Amino acid sequence: EIPVKSEEEEEEEEGKNDEGQEGKVAADNDDLDILLGDNTHNTFSDEDNAGSSADVELAISRAEHLTSRRPLLLNRVLLRQNPHNVGEWIKRSQLYLALGEEDMAAEALEESLKAVSARKSVNGSPCTLVLTLVDILENRRKNVDGARNVLERICTKDEYDFADSEDLAQCHTAWVEFELRHENWDAALNLARRATSGKKSSKAARGLSRSLRLWNLLFDLEESLGTVQTTKDAYDRALESKVATPSHVLNYAAFLKDRKYFEESFAAYERGMGLFPFPHAGAILLWKNYLTNFLERYGGSKTPRARELFDRCLADCPPEESPEFFLQYGDYEETHGLTKRALGVYERMCASVPPSEKYAAYRLYIAKAIHYLGIASARPIYESAISSLDDGPASRICLEYAKMETGLREKDRARTVLVYGAQLADPRRDPDYWKAWHEFEISHGNEETFREMLRVKRSVQAAFSTVNYNAAEMGGGVPRVDTLTEESALEMIAEREGVEVDKLNQPLIGGFVSGKKRTAEVADLGEVERRAARLRQVTGAAESGASAAAGGGDDEIDIDDIDGNEEEEEKQAPPPLPPSTKNVKGVSEKAIPAAVFGGLTASSGDSES
Repeated sequence: EIPVKSEEEEEEEEGKNDEGQEGKVAADNDDLDILLGDNTHNTFSDEDNAGSSADVELAISRAEHLTSRRPLLLNRVLLRQNPHNVGEWIKRSQLYLALGEEDMAAEALEESLKAVSARKSVNGSPCTLVLTLVDILENRRKNVDGARNVLERICTKDEYDFADSEDLAQCHTAWVEFELRHENWDAALNLARRATSGKKSSKAARGLSRSLRLWNLLFDLEESLGTVQTTKDAYDRALESKVATPSHVLNYAAFLKDRKYFEESFAAYERGMGLFPFPHAGAILLWKNYLTNFLERYGGSKTPRARELFDRCLADCPPEESPEFFLQYGDYEETHGLTKRALGVYERMCASVPPSEKYAAYRLYIAKAIHYLGIASARPIYESAISSLDDGPASRICLEYAKMETGLREKDRARTVLVYGAQLADPRRDPDYWKAWHEFEISHGNEETFREMLRVKRSVQAAFSTVNYNAAEMGGGVPRVDTLTEESALEMIAEREGVEVDKLNQPLIGGFVSGKKRTAEVADLGEVERRAARLRQVTGAAESGASAAAGGGDDEIDIDDIDGNEEEEEKQAPPPLPPSTKNVKGVSEKAIPAAVFGGLTASSGDSES
């Protein structure tokens, strides 16, 4: 039966409730008065003074406690706004640790694992929550079993759903390192093997089999704690699953080499090059170590196999990386093979390397050919180099070729090489070439060859007169020379030839030079014949001087005498006829008076009659 209350009893209960609420409000008002410093009561009795002092101390202690808990309360407000803020959960545990409340710090992190979603987490990785909790349990509370239990729940029981497999890999790595710190060697090795097995249910757990962090840890543990066979199995699993990197292949081969498994180490290199062929950057390291270890192991005992390896490498190697392998191949042939094969390797190098390396490759090839076959064998190599190189390196090769021919006393061949290389050397950018040719003609030439050199130089200057270079090309190690315009080039040529340039007849199209550059005196046929006669006289004098030098010593050529003869011939030559004024615009003709001719007209008339 349900008891029925009377109206009087209900009124008594309502009165008591009202009195209790009034008492609470009064107590709150008293506390507020104490905190705010209410001074409305000016007279107190002794009992009232004692009670008020106690209330003041209580209020002060409450205020201090509230102030000390302010960071935690503020942190709680931020976590209520966003419970997936990893950084704030870590900060909350640190605040508890600062207050000496280690249990509360661990409880806060346990609560964070339930509140934080891995896909919504911000300001940090969820794995840091686990690692921080393990650190507190292991180092602060000295609870090793509790820390191990946390790692087991996270790694094996999938208590927390990670979005990224790398976060879960960090937890597995922390578990293995935890067991290593407590000297549980077998447990740590088994944990690493199980983590990389790939037999997991969740998506993040299945991605552990491709985590380089775990594979590196497994390889280190196998090499230090496992056997040779288990280590080989681990590396083979990584190669089969295509997780291994070039550094793993190198470590595997070095491990087998240290244990005297040479052929298996070479097989590891072969598998690695199958995974990382050219142009992969790792292929260069693999081939370098493979060839070096093979030659170190067998030397010249397995020459055909070594040649096959070099040919395979160079067949796929990019031109930019090939010079080092060509040099190693050539050195091997010089040491253990045939000279002809070594020179063939250097010839292939000259054809395969990039253009920037061809000059050095040809110089090496020439040096090796001279060393093994003699100096005369370098002539076809020089010719091939000149035809293959760019203008700058080709001109330098021409100088070396001419120097070699000069050493063999083949001066005509050297001069021919210099004439051919002159078309490749711009006097503005390559003054050393012309200086070398100038010294050659002074030492081994005569006046005619010297004049020929000057003529070639003028023609080359005219050919390069309209070529412009930028500041970078003209600045690096080359003297600054102002760019020649067409006008300046014509004036320079006219000054050297001794003619005048008709500026009014210059072409309007750039790059063409007017053909009517000489005056009427030069256009006169008689003047042309006189100049040709002087040139034949100078040539005959040069030949007679050369024959006299061959018979009785070297005499210097006196150019002043030749200039003096030219001046005398010019004085003796008749004055040039005035140019004809026929068909000249703006000029009219007029009959000449007979008195001007005097008796010439009469004598001419008599003769006609």
